[in-house]
Amino acid sequence: MPQPQHSRSPNPSDDSSVDLHDSPSSDPASSTAVVRKPGKPLSRRGHFKSRLGCFNCKRRRVKCNEVRPFCSPCCRLGLNCSYPTPAPSSTTTTSSSLSSSSSSSFFSSSSSSSSASSSLPPRATLSSIALEDLRFYHQFLLAAFPTLPLKAKDVWMDAAAMSHQYDYLAHAVLGLGASHLSQHGNVDYTSQALQHRVTAMKLVNQQLDHPPTRPADADALMAAVICLVAQSSLMPDSMIDYITTTRGGNLVASTIITNYEMSIFKYFTPREHDRSLERLISEQPRNYEVIQGFATSALRLRPLCQTPNEVAYCDCLVKCVDNLRTSCLAAWREFVTLFVMPTTFSNQDFMAFVDSENYTGHLLIIHMFLLDYVLGNACLSKAEEPEYPGRKFVIINWTKDLAQRLPPSYRKYTEWPLEYCQILAERDARYLLSP
Repeated sequence: MPQPQHSRSPNPSDDSSVDLHDSPSSDPASSTAVVRKPGKPLSRRGHFKSRLGCFNCKRRRVKCNEVRPFCSPCCRLGLNCSYPTPAPSSTTTTSSSLSSSSSSSFFSSSSSSSSASSSLPPRATLSSIALEDLRFYHQFLLAAFPTLPLKAKDVWMDAAAMSHQYDYLAHAVLGLGASHLSQHGNVDYTSQALQHRVTAMKLVNQQLDHPPTRPADADALMAAVICLVAQSSLMPDSMIDYITTTRGGNLVASTIITNYEMSIFKYFTPREHDRSLERLISEQPRNYEVIQGFATSALRLRPLCQTPNEVAYCDCLVKCVDNLRTSCLAAWREFVTLFVMPTTFSNQDFMAFVDSENYTGHLLIIHMFLLDYVLGNACLSKAEEPEYPGRKFVIINWTKDLAQRLPPSYRKYTEWPLEYCQILAERDARYLLSP
């Protein structure tokens, strides 16, 4: 009887990181169910072999799923994941090299475009559908979409519908969904969230070199930036990344959308935002003990402030909580000023403000995050309570982490913040719906 000839499945694409190789079928049920003609060659099922796996998986001789920057086996074992540098390919476009290369990618970058269309935004094409990415997308639609513009879920449903046309928006949506699901589910998708985030940020930076000319392109870029900001608020070790991304998002928003009347973000102007505040807030019974505690803690930071920006930031904190004694709307408006204040700093001043050795700046930032909840509990009714409290626990972790990193002489300035974090951890907490 002639030996069965092995068949090799073709590689689906030239730059794929996965090959199909020969492997004999091991399913006895299928071999008995199929009637073979004498002398008919039997094709054997191929198996996947990773050629671009990380060093740890290669050394351990296990299958690497090639999720970047950290593959799942390394994440599970707590190993430092690193990959070999791939050889450059002349046929690989810049857009495709920035997109996800793992088999779990939901969207892949479009193929190389002609010079006439090089200024157009990168388009996403539907490739293989991974259950994980479908889960991330569903989480975005269900609960993970950003809270700004205020009470504008329909805006984010429109943005989600646009994501199949824009790679950077698709990865931003999936990254936010993955981070949100990690915070509120029982599975850790941090590796996948970081992979989508890194890809989205690279593509957004690339797209900023070609300012959008159509309203839809500007909306997609704006939506991606807001999603990246919202995602950073759910990452346990990204306090400074959140402030930096927020500042960058505010700067981008002021330039990419020139006509809000033609945008899905038409309610995102200062005037419309103020109208939303008026409809949303209500004068709730105030806990003046909490208000006084925050004011006292913020005033203690005043002597530490050494730069004009630090002084202005601290004064805005105090003014905001003082306004809360008489008017929720006035307090909330002042908080908006505080939230966007880093946008007015020069690049050099901003880097000094968030420098890891600038303990005063970090204390001011932590007070801003906690003020969000102080105002929220006084200005929002019980009906406005967030259904998913993951962000609250991230803020608590940021506060505790700062308290541990501070020199002993600074730790007294975290006494009230830590006490209030204990209140937040044990009770329901509402916040101002900032991203």
